[in-house]
Order: sequence, then C-alpha cells, then structure tokens
Amino acid sequence: MASRLAAALAVLLCLMAAPICARSYGVDDLLRHEDIGVVRLDPAGRWLAFEKRDAFLAMARQDRLTRADLLRARPYLVDLRRGGPARPLVADSDRPGTVLLGFSPGGTRLALARLEGDRLRLGIMTMASGAIDWRPITPAYDPFHTTFAWLDEDRLLLIGGPSDQSSTWATSDLALDILTRARWDATASGRLAVTTSGSGRYLRAPATSREQLLLLDLVARRARPVAQGAFTALFPAADGRHVALVGDGDPRQPAADAIVREEDRPFTDALWIVDLTSGAQWQPCRNCAMAGEPRWDLKGRRIAFATRDAAGSAIMMADTGHRRLRRIAPYGQAGGVARCRLGTGSLPYAAAHSIEGADPTPLIAPFRCAPAPRDDGERQWAPHAFGEGADWGCSPAGAIIAGMNVMALGPHARASLVRIRALTGEEWLFTERDRECRPLMTLNRHMADVTPATMRALHHGLPEGGQATDWLILPPGRSGMSELPLIVIPYPGLVYGEAPPHDQSVLGERPHANAQLLAAAGFAVLLPSMPMPQVLPEGGFDFAAPIAPAIDAALATGCCDGTRIGLWGHSYGGYAVAMMNAASSRFRAVVASAGLYDLAGTIGTFGPSARAMPENGVPIASLYAWAERGQGRMGAPPWRAPMRYVDNSPVYVADRMHAPMLIIGADRDVSPLGQAEQLFSALYRQGKDAELVTYWGEGHVVASPANLRDLYARVIAFFRDNLGEEAEPPHADR
Repeated sequence: MASRLAAALAVLLCLMAAPICARSYGVDDLLRHEDIGVVRLDPAGRWLAFEKRDAFLAMARQDRLTRADLLRARPYLVDLRRGGPARPLVADSDRPGTVLLGFSPGGTRLALARLEGDRLRLGIMTMASGAIDWRPITPAYDPFHTTFAWLDEDRLLLIGGPSDQSSTWATSDLALDILTRARWDATASGRLAVTTSGSGRYLRAPATSREQLLLLDLVARRARPVAQGAFTALFPAADGRHVALVGDGDPRQPAADAIVREEDRPFTDALWIVDLTSGAQWQPCRNCAMAGEPRWDLKGRRIAFATRDAAGSAIMMADTGHRRLRRIAPYGQAGGVARCRLGTGSLPYAAAHSIEGADPTPLIAPFRCAPAPRDDGERQWAPHAFGEGADWGCSPAGAIIAGMNVMALGPHARASLVRIRALTGEEWLFTERDRECRPLMTLNRHMADVTPATMRALHHGLPEGGQATDWLILPPGRSGMSELPLIVIPYPGLVYGEAPPHDQSVLGERPHANAQLLAAAGFAVLLPSMPMPQVLPEGGFDFAAPIAPAIDAALATGCCDGTRIGLWGHSYGGYAVAMMNAASSRFRAVVASAGLYDLAGTIGTFGPSARAMPENGVPIASLYAWAERGQGRMGAPPWRAPMRYVDNSPVYVADRMHAPMLIIGADRDVSPLGQAEQLFSALYRQGKDAELVTYWGEGHVVASPANLRDLYARVIAFFRDNLGEEAEPPHADR
C-alpha cells in the first residue's frame, strides 16, 4: 500500500511542479545506470569493501552484456573505525573491471582480481598500508562457484593458472570470436579447421583443462601447483589439510527412456579430495554424479555429498583418513541426532516454476557440519519496510523513497549499511550507527529530474479460485490518461506479487521489453500474470486466454483503448506472443524478440558458443529437458508427441496470424536467429505485414548503445504505426 501511495504522490507532485520532475525516463538513463554489487566486511569489523557498478556506457566492450557485472565493477573501501568517505581502490582514470575476492580471516589482507585485456590478474591488498601487490597469476573467477579461499593470513587457495592463461568464466564469451576467426583463417590458408561431437560409442571425455589448484604463500611469494584438472569449485576442510574439488567428470548421456533435467550438464560433477601437504588425490566415487555442494564435518575428516547414480539418489560419506566411502541413505532419510543439511543448489527458473514446481530441499547427513561455505566477508541486503528508519536522517531532503535496504555490519555490530532509492531512480549509500548516518556515495544523479511512470496493481479472478495480480503502468506526468493504446508484455508462467516488479521500474536495469520506456513514449503497459498448465495439449494451446482477464481488468480502469492493443514478448515471451497472434484477432501489432518459433527445431540446435566449442560439452540433455519438463511444456520428446510440437509452434500456425509483426533477432543469440528468419519467411510467403530486424554482435538481449537506441525507436514507431493515432508524448500539455 505504501509503495502505491508513494507512486501516486510522485505523479501528483510532478503534475504540480514541472521544474522538479522535468522529463521522462529514456534509453540513455538506462545506459547510464549505476548500481551496487558485492559488499564485503572484514572479520574484524573495521573495513567495509563494496563494488560500485559503473554505467553500462563505461564498459570496455559493449557486446559483453553477460559479463557486465565484471566489466562495470569498481571497488571502494570504507574505514568503519576512523570514518571518512568511501575510497576508490583503483584510479578514476582506469576503466572498471576490478572485483573483490575476499578478506583474509584476520582482516589484514584483501584479495582482488583486475581485468587486463582478456585476462584477470590477482591482487593482494595489505590493509595497514593500502598497497596492492598485483601478482602474475590469473584467478578463475566465477561468480557462480567458489574458486577462491583463504587458509590463514598468509596462505590462500585458488583455481587458476599462470598470467598467460585466460580466465575461464571471465573471458569465455570472447572465445567464440577468437575461434571462429582462427578457423576461417585456417581454411583460407588451406589448413584444417574442424570440430566434432560424439554420441554413444563416439561419446568423448572432456577436453584437457589447464586449470590448476594453486596454493599461494604470500610471505614466501610462492605459488605452488597442487593439482590440475577441469575444476570449477573448491571447498577447503576446517583443518586446512584437505580441500574438496568439484569439476567435470565423465561424459554424461541420458538413456532413451531416462528423465532429463534442466540442470543436467554434459559431464558429471565429479569430486576429488586433495591433500594439500602431499598433493595426493583421491576420487571417492568415480561413477557417481554429484548433486549440489559437498560439506565437510567440523574436524575436516569426513565429507558428505549427494549423488545421483544407477542405484538412485543417495547421500554418500567419505572418510579421508581411511579412504573409505559408504552410502548413508536415500535423500532426506539419514538418521542421527546431529545432522548436516546439504543444499542441492538452486534450480533453473523454468524448472522451479513450471511442471515440477520444484523447491530445493535440504538433504540430511548424520554428522555435525562445518559452517556452510561462503565467500569471505560477503554480506547480503535485507529488505526494509517503507518508511522505517525515516527518523535516522538518512533520507535526503525532499526525496520520495521508493525502497530501502539495510545490511548489518557484523553479527553483533550496531552499525548498518543503508541503501535508499528515490522514486526518480537516484540512490544514496550510507553507514548508520546509533541512528546517525554517514553518507558514502550518491548514484544515478542524472536521474534526479526523472518522472517515473505510475505503476498500479490490478487483480483478476482465476478459474480455479483465488486472485492473480497484474501491473498496469501508465505514462508519467499526464493530466488526461483515458483511451491510451495498450501494450501487453506477457511471459508464460510468471505470476506477479503485490510488490511492483523491480526490473520494470526506473530502479531496474532491464534492456528488453522495458515498460518504463514504452510508458515514456505515451503508451499504457500491462504486465499480466500468466499461470500455465503443466503440459500443453495436442491441437494447440490458446495462449491468448490466460491474459484475457488481465486485459479486461486494465480496460475496466478507463485508461486504455480496447481497440488498440499490442503485444511485446521477449525470449519465451516472444514465442508466446507469436502464438497469441495466431489464437486471437484482438491484437493490432505484435513485437517478438529473441523468440523460439519451432519447438522441435530449437532443442536440437547447439547455440553459437557450443557450436564453436563442442569439446567443452553441448548441453543437449538440458535442452530436451527444457522442452519436455520445463518451459516448453511438451511432456515428451518430439518423436513421441510430434503433433504436440507442431500444434504449439508458431511457424506451423502462421496462416492464422492476423496482426502485423516486428520480429527481432540477433546473430549470437541462443534463441536461433534462423527461427526468426523462418517465421518471417512464413509470413512473407503469405504476403502478410511483417518486418525482420537483425542485430549483429548481440546475444539474447540487445544492449550495445546504438543498437538499443535503434531497437526502441523501431518498436515505438511500429506500435504508433499500427495502434492508430500516435500516442501522446509525456508532458505534451506543458
């Protein structure tokens, strides 16, 4: 209620005071958006370090959106004991691209990684002097896996390699360009350029990896290689003698009748135990496919892990001293008073929100666990209720608060880190102690005069009972808002809550199908909840039916014109709006970006990176799981239900499509560009109104500045052309 009241108040203030809220949100506001990334506190509680994420425009390369959190990162340090402002750890003249790895256990050192060209370089900061020693070591930084750990103040473990080795995750997106160009050049000069993939008897082991487990002694200035392999994560034991390594094991290929899962990788997750003193290695269960992360006991002598193998799912326990392995129990059935909870890891969005509705369930092992592994010193934000803390004096005068987050600085500390977001998009970072605030940083100053669109919650009934929440977003600063053209942005399976969707506010960083940008152009925008069945029927599913009640609720407000409705869907939403175009004549314009239009053809396509590097594994099983048990909702592979795939694929129902279509694709997209071309060709063959726009060098989301500006100019022009009279620009009455 408070957030809706604040939004309404903001619009009222903007109508009354044009100089304060002088303009609407634009593409360049998105490109200039700043954010706060990782926050770390040293164990002694003196030093606070955080990553400021510079504007997208500051990135060294604009075609690397998937690595934006790294390319935008600029670390800062705060002395909580002496006070003072946040101090940058790299020069302002340097490009961003430096991330925090973690404080040492006593807080005397801080490890960082800096991007230098296509490699990362390890840096060790001595807190007493502030000096950073940049070492000739390339850490295999990966925000999704633990690849770095301090053993004590002077020793640390990391997965990485020498300075001439590229960082795996940090630079893997560049390999496509490098390998493609090298192979083209080889063919041009008469040399061999070939890749292969195998199945059955031709299934191959993973490519030999150059990744090393390095033990760094900072006093002796020595880096000792301990092990080498296709490692992706490390988990040191509490005694500091052993480390568990997780990495690529044997190739994994499902049986024809096996259930496939979206988390199934091309290789099993194998476990190695390494003795850090002798370097001896032990693989406790070579034929096991590990699930989730392993957990050590408090003494570092035993380690438990969950597996999926031919005998089923179970918990295994390995004794490192005697090199013994025993099967404890099936999932969740281990006994014992002292129990260890083994997290199974987060599931992909589609798996967790579609057929299974799966929720990762902790597994139980019968021994007392060491604390769950986590990055050194990393802290998490906690939401703060609207209006709480207003008496702290943290809020800038006159600011209308849209959100507040608080982070406790230590388990017993009275100090907190406070982040306040204004409705305009401007943000402030403070430290708070005993209700006194000390400002650290202001972000997004360029948005101080932005008038955001109004976000209004709607509700409609569900056939099975209960209510669903939808969000109607109206243009900012408009005195007359009746009979607006309406653009609907659906995403099958997405159900909204009572809080406004953050990514569709000016506080978010959403390049695709951005409701704020459409509202700023004068359109009303509807974000409908769209519950879906577990399996789509043969004969085709009516994708327009689930969003019809939300559209009716929007029309009932009197703000929207029911004769001028358009659709914009991205990714699976692009697939959905193409199906809606065939299911209903209610829509007058349809934009489909990064969509899938032939389900059977999609799941057999490798994608640009996998095509270039099949030796690293092609995720074929997970692709089929997406279609059979995930978002695709087919319930079976195409050879068992061919007509279900056909009936629910847009290209095969293109004869029933009514509205003009703008189809947007990109050559590096995992959604095959060929499918966008296929749908466009089907419409072209019938003489229907359609336009295909291809962005080069872009991936699943168009984000390079000139391309993004062009995309929104085209989309807005397309909707204005097809939804009748031109939408009134915001503030046109001033």
